[in-house]
Amino acid sequence: MKSFAFVLAFAALALGMAHAVTTNNCPDGTKYFECSKINPGYLCTGSGPSLSIYNPNGKQCPCEAVAGWEQQGTGVDAVCVQKKCADGTLNGQCSAVTKPNVCVGSSTYADNATKCGCPAGKRVAAGGIFCEFVPCTDGGSNVSQGTCSANKPKQCVNGQLVNNATFCGCPNGQIQQGEACGIVCLDGTKDGACSATLPKQCVNGYLLDNATMCGCPEGLTAVGKQCTNSILGGASGADLLGGVSGNETGAAGSSNALTCCCLPTALIGIIGGFAFFRKN
Repeated sequence: MKSFAFVLAFAALALGMAHAVTTNNCPDGTKYFECSKINPGYLCTGSGPSLSIYNPNGKQCPCEAVAGWEQQGTGVDAVCVQKKCADGTLNGQCSAVTKPNVCVGSSTYADNATKCGCPAGKRVAAGGIFCEFVPCTDGGSNVSQGTCSANKPKQCVNGQLVNNATFCGCPNGQIQQGEACGIVCLDGTKDGACSATLPKQCVNGYLLDNATMCGCPEGLTAVGKQCTNSILGGASGADLLGGVSGNETGAAGSSNALTCCCLPTALIGIIGGFAFFRKN
């Protein structure tokens, strides 16, 4: 009878201990007397989680039991710290330097565009993991990264249209000027420049006279934007109209003016008088 009572008591004790074990799990889900997989360095005891990084008289829980954590210091000074990647980003966080990288472990990066976003000029690609370049828009048409637009010499670079005449070439009638393109005239003169054939200037693909800017060939004189023959340039406008030239006196000038002005009138009078007397 005593033996039966002992067995019954032992069974009750074992059942009670089993019940205590199953009901004394910690709030983070860690089972009794096991190391936490959420709180690094903690051991689940009957009274809750207890720090147990350094426990020479009992069970120790290493920081590394939780992914992304590591021990810093030793002995009673030991603490658990999050691992960092090379740029200082904490484990599990997005890098502020190299999007869309997320720090995994102490030196490993993984792409996660959905979580970390993309750098300027890129967007989240299908699947949400990687980033892809944003296509450029030119006149309503999409231009893929690295390709040339139909509007030469534009090229799509990181989501922006930039001039790249070396790679994309120039439209007909234009030549490369740096990485841009410029209009040229039939003789090869760049737009806005003076032609070798003075006084021509290249204006929007046409050769137009512009003696004011480009000057005249030797022996010709600029009159407005055009050039005149030197035979006209030998006599001043006053000479042609009977005025005083630069090296003549006032008297000579008056004589020239009188000759120029009155001689035709005298001739008309003589001819008229001759006709009158002949009629009579």
